[in-house]
Amino acid sequence: MYSSQKTKLLIVDDEADNLDLLQRIFHRGYQVLRAKNGFDALEILANEPDIAVIVSDQRMPMMSGTEFLSQVAELYPDTLRIILTAHADIKDLVEAINQSKVFQYITKPYKVEELTKVVQQATEIHKLLKSRTSQLRNDLENAEAKYTSIFENAVEGIFQTTIDGRYLIANPMLAQIYGYPSSESLINNVTNIANQIYVNPNRRQEFINILRTHDTVSNFESQVYRRDGTKIWISENVRAVRDFDGVLIGFEGTVQDISQRKRAEEESQLLQSLTLEISAVNDFQTALEIALRKICQFTGWDYGEAWVPAGDEKQILVCSPAWYSSLEGLEEFRQLSERISFPSGIGFPGRVWEYQRPEWIWDISLETELNFLRKYPALECGLQSGLAIPVSADTNVVAIIAFFTRSPNDGDQQLVGLIGAIAMQLGALMRRKRDEESLRLMNEELSLARDRALEANRTKSSFIANMSHELRTPLNAIIGYSEMLQEDAALLGLDDFGEDLQKIYRSGKHLLDLINDILDMTKIEAGKLEIYYDNFDLPMLVWETCKTIEPLLSKNSNQIHIECDRQLGSIRTDMTRLRQVLLNILSNACKFTKSGEITIKVNRLNSLQGEIFYFTITDTGIGISPENLQNLFQPFNQADSSTTRQYGGTGLGLAISRRLCQMMGGDIHVESELGKGSTFTICLPTDCEKLTQSPLKPPLDQLAATILPEYSVLNPANSDESYPSILIVADDLMLHQCTQSYLSYLGVRIYSSLNITDGLELAHQILPSAIILDMQTSSIHSWELLRDLKSQPLTSGIPIILLTVNDETHERYEIGANDYLFKPIDRDRLITTIDKYRPEVKTQLSVLVVEDDLNVRAMLKRMLEKENCLVVEAQDGHEALEIMTKQLPQLILLDLMMPNIDGFEFMHLLRLRYDTPLIPIIIITARDLSDDECIRLSGSVQKILQKTNHSYAQLLEGIVQRLHKFGILTKSKKP
Repeated sequence: MYSSQKTKLLIVDDEADNLDLLQRIFHRGYQVLRAKNGFDALEILANEPDIAVIVSDQRMPMMSGTEFLSQVAELYPDTLRIILTAHADIKDLVEAINQSKVFQYITKPYKVEELTKVVQQATEIHKLLKSRTSQLRNDLENAEAKYTSIFENAVEGIFQTTIDGRYLIANPMLAQIYGYPSSESLINNVTNIANQIYVNPNRRQEFINILRTHDTVSNFESQVYRRDGTKIWISENVRAVRDFDGVLIGFEGTVQDISQRKRAEEESQLLQSLTLEISAVNDFQTALEIALRKICQFTGWDYGEAWVPAGDEKQILVCSPAWYSSLEGLEEFRQLSERISFPSGIGFPGRVWEYQRPEWIWDISLETELNFLRKYPALECGLQSGLAIPVSADTNVVAIIAFFTRSPNDGDQQLVGLIGAIAMQLGALMRRKRDEESLRLMNEELSLARDRALEANRTKSSFIANMSHELRTPLNAIIGYSEMLQEDAALLGLDDFGEDLQKIYRSGKHLLDLINDILDMTKIEAGKLEIYYDNFDLPMLVWETCKTIEPLLSKNSNQIHIECDRQLGSIRTDMTRLRQVLLNILSNACKFTKSGEITIKVNRLNSLQGEIFYFTITDTGIGISPENLQNLFQPFNQADSSTTRQYGGTGLGLAISRRLCQMMGGDIHVESELGKGSTFTICLPTDCEKLTQSPLKPPLDQLAATILPEYSVLNPANSDESYPSILIVADDLMLHQCTQSYLSYLGVRIYSSLNITDGLELAHQILPSAIILDMQTSSIHSWELLRDLKSQPLTSGIPIILLTVNDETHERYEIGANDYLFKPIDRDRLITTIDKYRPEVKTQLSVLVVEDDLNVRAMLKRMLEKENCLVVEAQDGHEALEIMTKQLPQLILLDLMMPNIDGFEFMHLLRLRYDTPLIPIIIITARDLSDDECIRLSGSVQKILQKTNHSYAQLLEGIVQRLHKFGILTKSKKP
């Protein structure tokens, strides 16, 4: 019992001593079997299973070890073989290894330890091989069982066939598909697949031809016979079977019954074609005729009819003129149908009408006349079965469609579903016709409402666009003259008047700020506010903005600390909007802080979204309570009502600032402690345009150019022709006076024109150094005037400064004019802008101011004359054109909205009339410029100065900067 558990070891040697020695070596650990020669050993192997290792001598009589082990390798490949040899002949060793496939060879005399070790290794390998073989055998048995189960239970038919059309293998599902009771029945009965299975035997040959060429075929669809003769559709996926020589010997593959799918496809096609035809007709009867014909043709039924409600109260069913039949001899049946009617619940169609559900008549011959009044005429025609289905529109039955066939029918529910779907289409047609009239009326009402809404929207847009002009333009005189009179009062020593004038100036500025905030918020909410992107030096903007608020700092005895590295770099965003946000936050800090400190820090940091600029503005002011922080950025909201009473304001500034930051791809956050101060943090990406993915809007500097101007002139304020000349074209006399006052000490000759036409002629005559054109001039657009100046070589070199009240278009966005000044005009900015266009020679600069507002025009003239400019005024485009026929200015200040000829038309006429050198044009306007208007200014103007919340000093500075830019004005000191 014990020995049977040991590993079996067979030793083979023709010498008994060697056998005894080997047995003594291995008897303790193995069940040792002995054989004197190869024949005895083969007999032992035949009778003793599971011998693990054989140790055989090589040189034995009758059969050598090599010959013996070669037979063992063939008969018992799992038994490991070790050969002992006394010869070290390499040839013998190679033969032994190759023929006998031995595990190891050992030369005599051998060491017991070496032999024992080799046998032990062979034993372990045998155990491993035996275990692996057993596992593989089990896996194979399991796989065979699995594949047998799959074969027997597959939902697809599986087969192997010969080339000549006989089944070799077929699973139960294939037999079921073809209607045979078992696989054996199918294999035994079908001996010619092409003729017995395929409806079209040629399909089998097509199938074989494809396989001969491609070896596989997929989704091969054919119509085939079942055993009972019915037809079905199948889809085959098959591969060719070839022998070792590549000769085609058969096929194997799968079969699916796709009859349901084919039926569904056909039904879908029927529904689609029927829906298209029904949708194209305008009356219900035609739709019924189409439906009856197509259903009968599709189903093979012989007769179709329709019944519709009739009478004043729709209480009876009458036979519709719509019907279809493929039979002859239906006259009597049809005539009877047309003569009778059915109340609800009576007769075949009456019952369907009452219960609103389909009904079958399986066999007409079994029905009573009460149930089917036309029983005998129907039987005479050969009709056997019938089906009726209601057609409903919403909850009302609008028709009953009925079908009859000569073949008894046991009730095809799929057919009911198909006809029901068609009935739904018919019902939809009725709903459509019924709703068309009400829909038409509704559409008319909607169209009227839409037109009213569009008109209201246009009115609103126009109101918003023009409101800035209507509200801001009157402030020109208030702010401009109060500022100039303050200077005069100071020079005359009238300090009391100076204080009163300062109050007027502050009130005007305050009113302008309120108007700007309200218009900004209105445009933001209406989606009318645009962001214009440009690259600019951020530290310069920060330092300039802080310089702007110095008067506010001084007012409350505050100090400001600026931590902004001048090497911080540039940002791509809207310069004007960023300045507006910074001014708002800094102004609030100044307003709500007294004798304190305000700190602005600007850092450039990396984030997941890229590089971000962080603006941190901290004050030591009154702070904000926690309950008021959450509503701080809501429109018309301040911390509390007492804040409004004490500090003023609309509560729109922070709301506008946050919306602007968000439109530029950033945001504003606030932290505050009541009584200790507040910290506002603004974050903006270095490239706001890229982050917000906004459409690129060309900067005004890129769009800007100049135009050919011509002037119609008034008498210059300075007649010394050695001085540069400036032509003012504006219909605002006050604008002329203010501009002349501002520029009077610049050493320029000032020409004035009250209309664009005169201004254009004057520009042509005097060729001024610059033209100031009021963009409020209307009649022929100021934009057209700009184009006209541009097209004339004689005036194309004259810079044009546009006067505008547009609070969106700003000085860095040059859209054609040389410069823009915004109304109310800032005197210092006007002077700076004009100064840029003064020639290097110390002469007066001729500036043409085209502005319809007399006060603004006079104000501009006064400002410019103080800057040694020769100002020529024009109150509209006509006058400006007339002025330019006599003398061309060196610079044009142009308002856009003026009577007769506005700024647009003035530029157009300049371009058409004159072939002049470049004259810079600066637009000064209070109007909100649309994108279309910006495009119209493209290539025509050099700069837009906006009549917004800038002081006249700032506006004058903008004009002088532009004049210097074009070399028209030298930077001379004020006389």
